[in-house]
Amino acid sequence: MRRSALFALALALAAAPAQAQQPAARRALAPADFDQWRSVRNETLSPDGRWVVYSLVPQVGDGEVVARSTQGGAEYRHTRGFIGRPQTRPGALGPNAGYNAPRAQVTADSRFAVFTVDPPRAEWERAQRAHKKPAEMPKASLAVMSLADGRVTLFPRVKSFKLSKGSGRWLAYLLEADSASARRDSAAAKPDSATRAAAPAAAASPGGTPRPVATDTAKGKKKDYGSTLVLRDLSTGTETRIADVVAYSLDDSGRWLGYTVSSHTPASDGVYVRALADGRTTALLTGPGEYKGLTFDEKGTAVAFASDHDEHAREKPRFALYQAPLSTLRIRRLVGPEGTGGGLLVASGGTLRFSDDGRMLAFGVAPAPLDSIPADSLADKAVFDLWTYRDARLQPQQKVEAGDDRDRSLAAVYDLSANRFHVLGSDSLQRVTVADNGRTAVGLNGLPYAVSAMWGEGGNDVYAFDTRTGARRLVARRVPFAAQLSTGGRYVAWFDADRHWHAHEIATGRSVDLTGALGVAFDQETWDTPDQPAPWGIAGWTKDDRSVLVYDRYDVWDIDPQGRRPARVVTDSVGRRGHVSFRVVDLDPDEDAIDPANPLLLRAFDNESKESGYWRDRLGVAALPQRLVMGPRQYGQVAKADSAGVYVFTQQTVRDFPDLWVSGATFADARRVSDANPQQSRYRWPTAEPVRWRSADGVELKGILYKPEDFDASKRYPMLVYYYEQLSDNLYSYVPPAGRNVINPTVYASNGYLVFEPDIHYTEGYPGPSAVKSIVPGVQSLIARGIVDPDAVGLQGQSWGGYQTAYIITQTPMFKAAMAGAPVANMTSAYGGIRWQTGLARAFQYERGQSRIGGSLWQQPMRYIENSPLFSADRVTTPLLIMANDNDGSVPWYQGIELFVALRRLGKEVYLIDYNGDEHNPTKRANQIDISVRMQQFFDHHLRGRPAPEWMTAGIPFLQKGRDQLAQPAQVTTTPAGEPPAPTPGATTTGAAAPQPASATQPAPPM
Repeated sequence: MRRSALFALALALAAAPAQAQQPAARRALAPADFDQWRSVRNETLSPDGRWVVYSLVPQVGDGEVVARSTQGGAEYRHTRGFIGRPQTRPGALGPNAGYNAPRAQVTADSRFAVFTVDPPRAEWERAQRAHKKPAEMPKASLAVMSLADGRVTLFPRVKSFKLSKGSGRWLAYLLEADSASARRDSAAAKPDSATRAAAPAAAASPGGTPRPVATDTAKGKKKDYGSTLVLRDLSTGTETRIADVVAYSLDDSGRWLGYTVSSHTPASDGVYVRALADGRTTALLTGPGEYKGLTFDEKGTAVAFASDHDEHAREKPRFALYQAPLSTLRIRRLVGPEGTGGGLLVASGGTLRFSDDGRMLAFGVAPAPLDSIPADSLADKAVFDLWTYRDARLQPQQKVEAGDDRDRSLAAVYDLSANRFHVLGSDSLQRVTVADNGRTAVGLNGLPYAVSAMWGEGGNDVYAFDTRTGARRLVARRVPFAAQLSTGGRYVAWFDADRHWHAHEIATGRSVDLTGALGVAFDQETWDTPDQPAPWGIAGWTKDDRSVLVYDRYDVWDIDPQGRRPARVVTDSVGRRGHVSFRVVDLDPDEDAIDPANPLLLRAFDNESKESGYWRDRLGVAALPQRLVMGPRQYGQVAKADSAGVYVFTQQTVRDFPDLWVSGATFADARRVSDANPQQSRYRWPTAEPVRWRSADGVELKGILYKPEDFDASKRYPMLVYYYEQLSDNLYSYVPPAGRNVINPTVYASNGYLVFEPDIHYTEGYPGPSAVKSIVPGVQSLIARGIVDPDAVGLQGQSWGGYQTAYIITQTPMFKAAMAGAPVANMTSAYGGIRWQTGLARAFQYERGQSRIGGSLWQQPMRYIENSPLFSADRVTTPLLIMANDNDGSVPWYQGIELFVALRRLGKEVYLIDYNGDEHNPTKRANQIDISVRMQQFFDHHLRGRPAPEWMTAGIPFLQKGRDQLAQPAQVTTTPAGEPPAPTPGATTTGAAAPQPASATQPAPPM
């Protein structure tokens, strides 16, 4: 009998009696349990606040949509199909990569919930086994759920849908094309009478006079045909079908439907608008061509689009920009195919956006596309990349960004009232943001500092624009961070190298230092890398740009952007006195400005206790903020119903999943409305406690200790240490069980381990020693408590944590096993490398970023050597497991090879896993399963005395690659400390995300 069959038989024999003897006993988590864990995603409240609708998404499997009454009682459920899809190819994009179904939407009248339903897992997997082409794979359906009774109506093969915002009456959905059923739908969907009347053989020209429609198309052009668009009246259930639609849009007022057509009858191609009140349909422009960017203004008074209609017969047709008032539906051409006259053409893929009042139209322009070189013409030519020291971007970065470069457009604005336009962007000003009022804009020019950005000394020159004249003014030079426009477009705000907030009034050209005289740090004083500290940020602008709300570490400030009124601490310094950080909750994402008449909802986080909660305050009122709820848990973001005082939010602890809760404005009547993972009660679950100690330099540090639920302080446990930078803020975070390339504290604690997550205090120039001085004393403090077996302590880190792991084991024999994922071993060679995912040189990371060296290789050569594990590899006594993947776009995978080869040369116990074609963190689910299982096997062997798996004792020869029968780690039964339990291996695991260092105090790319 084969070994795998013997293993399966042993598993069945071992598991059955245990289940029979203790059917109700809680047990340890195993990989086979992970798939059932579900997350709550895309929750939304109905406008009247009576319903909360959300999706339950399993790690792998079919999901559900749930509509739950916020008043108790009614609950409706319906399948969402296979939305918990695993990724089956490393680095894959599309539905197979972290797939998540689109958000369910509730109609404006709160009568219906609308959502897509994917095919079930079994159907999807059957199609995969049959090697179906993408166009032949099963397609999603559209579901309309009546919230009155839960009845669901399904519409098959739906590609997308949109709801009207102004009312709950209209639903538009586009059917899938290129299938037999879609073709039948298209054939059956004859244009309504208004459409037929609006699409004659002659279409209106921009001047309003009929002209012949071109019937022939350029040879060799590929045409993408549309499919059937269905317009459904939800109040009556009647439908109108429109053939050959490519794109469509419902205006915000709920009065208009716009759509573009591409059909087998070129004369019918074009742009159409339909008045929803009476069904009257008008063709704005028809005939052969492409029609793109269809958009309405906010008030539903005008429509705009781009088309190559005039030149479609040419080999390389150029686009023109069109607009039409909906009152007259008389189209006019704003910018012709000849472009702006400066060599810039209307961009075919540019975004069109009306200003708030509809008087300005922002659009994109671009140079004529470069001719591509046919591949066969390169056969007898040298093909190469040329790198020069003058290049603003290195060739690898240019390669990564080539697609964006081809599609990039420059900002331009058309003044509809003055009938003129201005191009704002240029080669050096490619990042221009136009205000919602359309009258001002801000531009950033980083080109002068592009080369120095390679080592972390970049910046941007900031320009302000008056879009009505096209005039621009230099506002500030070499600003270290981005600048932003105020909500009303009157000011540009930025955080400068002097660590102060500044504002520039566009109309007057006057600039003001907003915070320099306040005596409070608005940069992140917790920042611990050698570069410019980032600001804590801006909460928002009040109406009419009267003030800007700015954060310091703890409090919210109300500041006059003109600098004339005294700044005021909105939260009355309660945050600073209590070490509580207050942040404004955005309860109305559709409103850009903060209304001073409304109270502010604040999310609060206690930096010492890690408790959190919600508070309330008001602008312009001299009163202390009001505490609503605060406690030992992690409260999430809040959403409010559009037209009711109903709030939905999450709260979580280590043991409590972040289910949905609803309440009124005071949060006193909070009640849970979801129960995503009732199966948790069947498993042993950890507890967590805060830990404090002092580093070797005397700095007080914090951390988290996860303990088994049956923890006995009189026993000594094996312990794993996992870290990144700062993780202690996650004290009250729920960590779902999952398999991945980092320690999952829930899983390991459930299986009898202690898991310690210590914070690290860094000293510039010495990241490796900083990790040792922070982590080792923390471990020693726990050993001194008598709860840790000193001969069973392991450590693990990924990326930056992987580097620290590799360094620590060169400095101490304390740890009996270590796993380093994607580690840097040799800073001298890594310094000159490329982050292939972005194409950026790695120098910035060492001189100014996360690696914290604080200078170049020539300025600080000994720091690079002293901090490199490779040069102390002979001191390693700890068995090491390395993961270094050959498609890692962040850390060069040869860093892992350098470390492996050195330790092998020195006769040390070392293993290296390379998941072929996979990335910095494995993306293929099978690889995620594999590394999590092998990692646990590795630690179980070295820390618990379990037998070494065959891959550790015999390896896997190349000729047996892919044939390894992986025996998964055993579940742990309740046994005395130090005694290995009998193995009862699990089955499969999952590729869901493990906890990340979200509480790190500064944004930094992983190493």
